[in-house]
Amino acid sequence: MVRYLTILGLLASTPALAGDLSSPAQISSVDWTGAYAGAFIGTISGDGKATRGAYQGALLTLDVQNGLFPDSIKNMKGRLSGGLSAGYNQQFGRFVGGVEADVSFADINIRSDFSRVDPNPNPPFTGLDTNTSYQTEFGTFATARLRGGITVDRTMVFASAGLAVGKVTNRFTLDLPGLGYSSPGWSADATKLGYAIGVGIEHRLTDRIGLKLEAIGIDLQDTTVHAVDNVTFPGETIDYRFKNQALLGRFGVYVSF
Repeated sequence: MVRYLTILGLLASTPALAGDLSSPAQISSVDWTGAYAGAFIGTISGDGKATRGAYQGALLTLDVQNGLFPDSIKNMKGRLSGGLSAGYNQQFGRFVGGVEADVSFADINIRSDFSRVDPNPNPPFTGLDTNTSYQTEFGTFATARLRGGITVDRTMVFASAGLAVGKVTNRFTLDLPGLGYSSPGWSADATKLGYAIGVGIEHRLTDRIGLKLEAIGIDLQDTTVHAVDNVTFPGETIDYRFKNQALLGRFGVYVSF
């Protein structure tokens, strides 16, 4: 999330936006104070990064040394999403502060596949295709954020930060087709709490109707998937840690009250 913090730092330090926050409110032709609600459409994207953690067992130690399980792997993917938002603004001269809550309806499955031929000289593993996959799935999620912005007449540039909650599934699988082996369900499925941070710009078309363009970074905490099959490979275990981060880009329309 360093890149999101960097964006906010640049925004806050821009001289053109710093202005005189104590300027009278009449420099704006609209009153930003009040409640609002709206809808948005956009994209959700993520890389589903998975990083290898602890492992043990004679076979897995040799497999890692032979490069059959990657140190880390990721695969950027994006998909359309949409949702609803509502909030409240309070204007103080050119500064506008407030709160906003939203819910996004998303369904994205980020999958990375990794395949290597086993160089183990001991049968039955010699020349065996070793296939692994790493999946991160985001479902519906919501945020509740504080907002602060600078207005120039009908336009406001703002930043926001707060909490995020959402459904995340992380999954790790191993297939050895030469042995007819497919791993059991190594996965973690939970509703997770994290944080959201973003920047955006709004413009009032009329006193009540406005448009909003926004980018929000979501972090729903890392998850470790513990892979073990005591029936087929007793004593062999390996962990993968998944980064549950996503970037939202969205365009919205809202009505103020």
